[in-house]
Amino acid sequence: MSAGLMSAGLVGAAGLPASAAAGDTTPPSAPGALWHCPLPAAPGSGLGIGVSLCWGAATDDVGVTTYDVQVKQDGVFTAIRTTTGPGSIVSGLTLGQSYTFRIVAKDAAGNAGPPSNELTATAGYLSGMPPSSPPPSPSPIDRTPPTRPEGLVTQSVYVNGAVGLVWTPSTDDVGVSAYDVYVWTGGAFLRTQQATVDMRADRVIAVVAGLTTGRDYLFYVVAKDRAGNLSAPSDLVRARAMSEPPAASPSPGTDTTPPGTPTGMTTVTGMDIPGGIFLAWNTVSDDSGIPPRYDLFRRTDHGYSYEGENGTPRDIVTGLEGGKPYTFQVVARDTAGNLSNPSAPYTAIAQPGGTSSPSPSVSPSQSASPGSGCRVTYAATTWDGGFTTTVTITNTGTAIVDGWKLAFSFPLASQRLTNGWSAVWTQTGTAVTAENYAWNKTLKPGQSLYLGFNGTYTGENPKPAAFALNGTTCS
Repeated sequence: MSAGLMSAGLVGAAGLPASAAAGDTTPPSAPGALWHCPLPAAPGSGLGIGVSLCWGAATDDVGVTTYDVQVKQDGVFTAIRTTTGPGSIVSGLTLGQSYTFRIVAKDAAGNAGPPSNELTATAGYLSGMPPSSPPPSPSPIDRTPPTRPEGLVTQSVYVNGAVGLVWTPSTDDVGVSAYDVYVWTGGAFLRTQQATVDMRADRVIAVVAGLTTGRDYLFYVVAKDRAGNLSAPSDLVRARAMSEPPAASPSPGTDTTPPGTPTGMTTVTGMDIPGGIFLAWNTVSDDSGIPPRYDLFRRTDHGYSYEGENGTPRDIVTGLEGGKPYTFQVVARDTAGNLSNPSAPYTAIAQPGGTSSPSPSVSPSQSASPGSGCRVTYAATTWDGGFTTTVTITNTGTAIVDGWKLAFSFPLASQRLTNGWSAVWTQTGTAVTAENYAWNKTLKPGQSLYLGFNGTYTGENPKPAAFALNGTTCS
């Protein structure tokens, strides 16, 4: 490398009193992520060829005073410039040649911290162009998103109404520029403006402030590069906003214990749910003795979709694209609002059909036709206070059924329909109907349809005595 290698600082000096360094033996932290930033040449540097560098500020118990800009020469890093702020332009380089840099922070006592990440960058024109030189080729458009943040966990902080988060840095072909932190407010995930993010070489730390002391929250993180590309979201994590100093003990009768963590999420098979997935997981308990409710979340390209709550450890997700994988996490919530840790992510494939099929719409009124006949089977899986039922309709006649409506009545008023699939389900009193969608309105002779629903009951859960399809009693 040329002995004439130069660099120019981008930030003015910010010195510390000499007394601040006395007895200081603690080195600064490593600088934050080092990246190749598009900056003009510093005043007075003139037209030149080089690389512009930016990095995250380091921290120190007294104060960081300088940064050494180091370049690798013959396998060894050598300091070529000292600057006072988190940025520098290195000039005097060879056009088109690649150089590897790193940054080391120092304090007033001369303590040197660990180095930043290494960055390899190609030298180019810093500003303007020599008249005799052809213009450089336009930079390719960056469409590659960063990798998704991994290993998101909580970290203790001692600030009232705050939560600490830490995760492994994402990577990007150009460089990660920022992270967005999202918080669950009980109705939607919102990007918080109260997050202070410290990007380090080995980890990223965030402190989210402005929360309600003692309340549970859910969080996820998305990485962003300078072109605006967003990563896939991290896994969900649950954290409780800090109370400092902690209360000596909760008020009598105050429930601060979260429910257990849901486990064992799996796909329930044997049901026809076009464009849907039937999920189930293990029941969890709560110290209150009252079964918790469950909030189900589906991972999307850059966030999470709330799929609703359920009082039982199972849920039907519809409106998906058939054959496509989807990833879910579920959180248990007790009556006091305490949240469990999220379940482990679970990925399942949506059944064929769904969003690739015509939009669901109910057909005009149906009526029995000559040669009609039907058979209905009703199979309920019952647990304490709830049940899931599979209903199979078979056309035993000789004519095609073009549009159908199934009707039956629960024997007891305490039996209630909560939600269903593969049909438009309604209940009035004890009377229940299931009406076709446009995509499953036709039932050929010998063909069967598989419907289903979830329900609740008190005491007993007897089977309906009779079923009718388009007014015709089924066997």
